[in-house]
Amino acid sequence: MLSIKEISYASIVLNLTSVIFGIVYLLTPYTVMWDIAGIIYLITLFNNILLVFLSSIKLNKQNKLGGRLNLWGYFFLILVILAMLGMFLGNFLYSVTYPPDFGANLGVFALIYLSYFGLLAFGLFFAYLNIKHIKNSEVWEPKMGESTLIKKLIKIFAAIICGVILFIGIDFALLTLFGTIFSFGELNATLGMFVAQMDLFFVFLNLSITVILLKLIDKQRSPHGFYAVGIVGLVISGILMAPLCVTPYSIDLAESDFATAFGSNWRDNIPNNIENEFFLKTQFSIPEYFLGMVSDQYRVNANIQFYDAEGIQLYFDVYMPLVDGSTLPGNNSVMIRIHGGGWTAGDKGLANMMQMNKYFAAQGYIVFDIQYGLHDEGDQILLTPEYVRGNFTVDDMVRHIGNFTKYLALHAGEYNANLDSVFVSGGSAGGHLACAVGLGIASGNYSSTFGDNMTIKGLIPFYPGNGHPTRFGGSVELINPDDYLVNASSPPCLIFQGVEDGIVHWSITQDLKDAYTAAGNDKCAAIYLPLGGHASDLYFTGYYNQVFLYYMERFLYLCVNDHI
Repeated sequence: MLSIKEISYASIVLNLTSVIFGIVYLLTPYTVMWDIAGIIYLITLFNNILLVFLSSIKLNKQNKLGGRLNLWGYFFLILVILAMLGMFLGNFLYSVTYPPDFGANLGVFALIYLSYFGLLAFGLFFAYLNIKHIKNSEVWEPKMGESTLIKKLIKIFAAIICGVILFIGIDFALLTLFGTIFSFGELNATLGMFVAQMDLFFVFLNLSITVILLKLIDKQRSPHGFYAVGIVGLVISGILMAPLCVTPYSIDLAESDFATAFGSNWRDNIPNNIENEFFLKTQFSIPEYFLGMVSDQYRVNANIQFYDAEGIQLYFDVYMPLVDGSTLPGNNSVMIRIHGGGWTAGDKGLANMMQMNKYFAAQGYIVFDIQYGLHDEGDQILLTPEYVRGNFTVDDMVRHIGNFTKYLALHAGEYNANLDSVFVSGGSAGGHLACAVGLGIASGNYSSTFGDNMTIKGLIPFYPGNGHPTRFGGSVELINPDDYLVNASSPPCLIFQGVEDGIVHWSITQDLKDAYTAAGNDKCAAIYLPLGGHASDLYFTGYYNQVFLYYMERFLYLCVNDHI
């Protein structure tokens, strides 16, 4: 069995290595070292938490120095929790802000990098303290002693808080395995949409909570409670690791379906200079999960009005490359992004995965993030402007998006937008509307609804809710576009779908893919993400969105250049 000394030395080496690799990651392009660095970082975090746990067992807390080291252990575990939350929150906040410049986002980058490097620095410090006092026998000979009343009350209060968090961890583990199928209550159902993509943060948060509880429990007096908490904590963390563990399988599924739809030699159609300069080099990178991804080669104009009638006002944001997009992979192709929200809620901007818009604008696409009229059903969880609400049917929503395409046809030159290469994308309700709009334009049957001279090159629906919005009214063709609008010449389609999506079942995505096959059109690929829930693209550098983004950017390039 490894000793405290050996684990402490290992901690010194691992933390220093992770610091160096973190700096290299921030300063250099991708190499295979990123993948090695990610694995080392995970090992480092596990090792640091293990060191705190073993130290707490061996320390003589009645000794002044031993008590101080024990307290430093608590501080480190709390820092792990704060660092996990800090990295997630920093990356999420960056993904939902407009400004492209580093200065405007200095606060979020500081939060991310301080969380990452601060945690490693403290790990070094704690390991150093253990090594420094390892030969002091009085520190490492546990002795029984009575705590003061105040200390007992503090421990009881801390144990209650940690117990509640551990119970939440059980809930998150069940949501990871079963998605919203398991959930109870509206809030829990909402959490079930997002939990799995953040599980890697929760793994270390949960382990820290577990070790804090174990430190608070007197093993000699409550051995059953001690081991029960340890087992529960380890099982929860093991389940929360599942999405990361199945990522290689997710990649294999995506690679197979992509090749089946678009040809086994599709990579031959992407030049090496494009791959190396613009695209993700791997389907998943652990350092990107924690440290994020910066998209700064873009500019944005927000809140441009294109419609004012029927008691509503509709606006769009446009994201554009810093330079002429004709020199970039997108070649000024248009991407129309349609937000989700159950046809009753939601908005452009913050509610529509803004970093996706930034990312593709930097690749030379002209990305339009648009509003449309919603069916008003009162209060909603999602942020929803009052000025887009009304008693609108699905046909009205499609017509509103059609009004945007008419505006775009008149103003394309202002944005240097290439209307000969247009993509339509959206998530959930937005995914359904992307199918209705994209397939509707391509069919040629709705010329009065949409702008002229617009060529749909491809569709990218995320977990599309096709067939769901029947209660809002509308034509059957637009409610069920996969049943009525797919034909042999329909544009290529790439679909994102979480297998554990309890809101839009994966079978709906399969229905769309099957409709293409039935029409004699094999240009449709579905990327299924095991254990992925609804809105699994919310965390931009999560394992689900990284995998899809890898194939999405290549799909777009192949379509732009007529290789699909």
